[in-house]
Amino acid sequence: MIHTSNSTSIRGSESGAVLIVVLLVLILITLIGTIAIQRSTTDLKLATASQVSKLTFQSTDAAFNKLEKEDRSIGKGRSVDNVRGYVTRPGKQYVGREVIFCVRPKTSRFFNATKLTEKTIDGTGYISGKNDGFCNVGDSADYVGESRTVTQITFAKSDVKEAEPYSQEGDLTWTDDQISATGQSPFECADFEVYATSLLPAFSDAATSKINACLKTVNTDTLKDKCDAKVKAENADYATRPELFVACSIDACLENLGVPYNTQMQAYKSKPIGVRCLS
Repeated sequence: MIHTSNSTSIRGSESGAVLIVVLLVLILITLIGTIAIQRSTTDLKLATASQVSKLTFQSTDAAFNKLEKEDRSIGKGRSVDNVRGYVTRPGKQYVGREVIFCVRPKTSRFFNATKLTEKTIDGTGYISGKNDGFCNVGDSADYVGESRTVTQITFAKSDVKEAEPYSQEGDLTWTDDQISATGQSPFECADFEVYATSLLPAFSDAATSKINACLKTVNTDTLKDKCDAKVKAENADYATRPELFVACSIDACLENLGVPYNTQMQAYKSKPIGVRCLS
């Protein structure tokens, strides 16, 4: 008769318990490692997002600084060779027109009247011969330095309020078929808006053609508001369909594509030296 010792079954039970403990430890280590990786990835994304935000903001801010510096150096008189002179040209036909150009650092001049795009008043068409201002994210010449940002600027002469009929005349001038008491055309004190958008195409999977298409949409608040109102009037479910507003602004279009960007707007008043504007 054969007898089996209980020590064999005990050893088997101990081995099984050790195996379970080892598996639990491995699972725990795996979980801790996964959590650590996820936290590191999240921290990296947050850090990257913060850096991208700062980079686009700095690029936009730098564009305004360069614009103002160049305008101060060559902006005297009524020359259309500078931003202020070009955008505030006398005449109601220029009010509301979007004038766009790309900040190209390799060029000698910040503003070039021959390298810009000028839209019609409704923002849907272009003035003949004026369509060379949009940035092209596929062209390295349109990138600002080593930051790999692209900056595009939009200008628009602001509308004159009807309640201020003489707001575009300088002090000591008077209205009589736009001729002053001295026989000269009165000085024009005009307001204009500047919108600067900086973006980082490399941080998006969107196609170059789609990003370039975004840069051709409207950018001024007046045209944005008109487009938004039209979309809302034609679509009752607009609140749940943000994609409907893609064509209403550069911002909405870039956000829809997931392209990091920063847009800033500043309002300026063009005032001839030595003239006090009546408004």
